[in-house]
Amino acid sequence: MSPQRQTSALAPLPSRIAGVVHASLQVWVFLSFLVFYIGVTRGHFWTTDEIEVYQQTESLAERGNLAVAPVFTNTVTGRDGRTYAPYGAGQSVLSVPLYELGRAVHVGLNAIGAQSWVDTFAGQTIGQPGKYWSGQIEIFFVNLFNAFAGAALMAVFFSFSCRLGAKPAWALPATAILGIASHLAGFTTGYLQHIAEGLFPLWAFYQLHEDRLTPSSRSRLLAGASVCIMLLVRPSTVVFLPTLALYLVWNAWQRRGKQTAEVIRETLPFIGWGVAGFLTVCAVNYWKLGEFSFEGSYAHINPLNTPWTVGLYGFLYTPGESVFLFSPMLILAPWWFSRFQRENRAETTAILVMSVTYLLVFSKAYPWHGQWSFGPRYLAATLPLLLLPLGGWIQTMRRERRIWLTPLLAVSLLVSALHIFVNVSYVYYHEGYDHWPASEGFLYIADGFLYKASASQIPAHMRALLAWDSRVDFWLLNVFRTQGAGRFFIVFAPLAGLLTLCCVRLRRLIREATPAAIATRRYTGERTKPA
Repeated sequence: MSPQRQTSALAPLPSRIAGVVHASLQVWVFLSFLVFYIGVTRGHFWTTDEIEVYQQTESLAERGNLAVAPVFTNTVTGRDGRTYAPYGAGQSVLSVPLYELGRAVHVGLNAIGAQSWVDTFAGQTIGQPGKYWSGQIEIFFVNLFNAFAGAALMAVFFSFSCRLGAKPAWALPATAILGIASHLAGFTTGYLQHIAEGLFPLWAFYQLHEDRLTPSSRSRLLAGASVCIMLLVRPSTVVFLPTLALYLVWNAWQRRGKQTAEVIRETLPFIGWGVAGFLTVCAVNYWKLGEFSFEGSYAHINPLNTPWTVGLYGFLYTPGESVFLFSPMLILAPWWFSRFQRENRAETTAILVMSVTYLLVFSKAYPWHGQWSFGPRYLAATLPLLLLPLGGWIQTMRRERRIWLTPLLAVSLLVSALHIFVNVSYVYYHEGYDHWPASEGFLYIADGFLYKASASQIPAHMRALLAWDSRVDFWLLNVFRTQGAGRFFIVFAPLAGLLTLCCVRLRRLIREATPAAIATRRYTGERTKPA
């Protein structure tokens, strides 16, 4: 494409109408995935990581601090004598409104004597004081955080796919593959931090790409704010920061030529937010532990001392941890990147550098495998980046070739369902993973279920799903089990109706947007305005 040529976004519709259509699509993509994720939510916690992050939320709402109960193995005593978790505070802060909503619902239901509805949301009490996994309405509502974050992630991914050249009719299936048929989907049912860990880097990248197409201080500020939140949620995402910063500098340099002062001026807001996020993490660690450091106590439980050969082999080739087994669509990544890089070289470079850097860093981590979990959870944040070219690639395929994607998509959906509907913890004990001999130097990791195909999590979860026993564990099913078909349908029917409405509305908007042929506006060397 020549420098003078630029494709009009949303032509032939007037830009104002086209913008409304695209904004509406984003909203309905968000609502569709939100309703779906609420429908498949676990409704309770299953790992101590979730409980500790939740207790930070509870402490913020109730007592104004981040202390947690002293009943966990990886907590530390802070400078004030209280016990603290080693995890970032960002998700806990963002979850406070959900905690307050849960508390208000709890108070309201108690006030009208609706104990059966309290039981519907709270579920069976599991755990002990200071370590409850279930049995509180506040837990149910806070556990919905990833339903909201996951829906926001899908909306950003959809919009980004369109801006990279995919028409909405093809960006939507690619979004559905990420949101329903990838390893990321299962994390929306619980409260682990990996959904937000994927959302905020993608949002920052999207805003920087918007700045490339239409230079704007607003986009750079939003990208910087995303990076700040990203660091507060999951400090390990600092690995993304250099690549995002270099992507911004490169774009500014392309716009400004050799005007170094202008390049610095344009990148300062983004860098400033990044520094603010870094310092805030240090300040939170000082508040908790008395150490003004970025890594805090997390570095002591997650040092980078694993041989790269172990981590890389595990993430790429083992039957119990290979990212290609838990997100089978990634097998086709070389083909979609082959096309994508010809038109988006800067974006391709940024995606691959961020993804490979994350892979290399976590391959060195002491608990590189991320157990307890289903598959390679430490790589989940890279999936939205790696799948970004998918919509545009499917769009260019012939119809008969798309049919060949069906078997791989079916396998991807099945693996995702094993993650969504089956409780990892219940399978862990049922399969006796806790009795496998642990490898010295790698925590309690059992060589058996990571390196032995017949004992790995995918067949183990398949056995659980086929048995349809207590290992199959999600909120709506538990409502049916404990309160009967009547209460189940009272809860299920509105969700099913809302999801149907969302799908119908999306289909109508896709039809309205199809003649518009959303395309990427290429940078021409001058400030551009929306067509």
